[in-house]
Amino acid sequence: MIGIQPAGFLTVIIIGIALSMDAFSLGVGLGAQGMRWRDVVRLALVISMLHVILPLTGIWIGKMLHGIFGALFQRIAALILMLLGSKMALESLRRKADDEFPPLQANLFQLSLFALGVSMDALSVGFSLGTLGVSPLLSSLAFGLLSGTLSLAGIYIGRKVNQALGEYGQLAGGAVLVALGLKIFF
Repeated sequence: MIGIQPAGFLTVIIIGIALSMDAFSLGVGLGAQGMRWRDVVRLALVISMLHVILPLTGIWIGKMLHGIFGALFQRIAALILMLLGSKMALESLRRKADDEFPPLQANLFQLSLFALGVSMDALSVGFSLGTLGVSPLLSSLAFGLLSGTLSLAGIYIGRKVNQALGEYGQLAGGAVLVALGLKIFF
């Protein structure tokens, strides 16, 4: 099927929003710590690309491998988020109140780890995307657009939270990442 029927389109949007909520939460957590504009754009682009590539990869890999890799990748992604969130929270507790929090500076590999941590669900969705009767490519592009947009919105909200909470912004951001990791893990 080349296009998407109205009912299929609504299904794709609902799935896309559901997949993007982890990216939104990640954005809130990282935005609370503060990020350079360049890193914000890079993170949103990596998240978007993964939300396009992983569903297509999931279709290609097929349902046969879902039992082996689906749960394993989700567990690894959850552990990464919990470790990074714990590190952020502990660093915030170790700082003195008068210390200034530098913005998060991350290289592309580190940003990719963050993005991968919230994108593994897209791989699992890919395993069954072909059965929905919608275009896998158009669906994946919609997922990428939604996840990138919601991660940017999350970063914006996280920055506002950081401004409101002051020195506790990084602690709150770390707590959000730990909670997100726990949600994905369990």
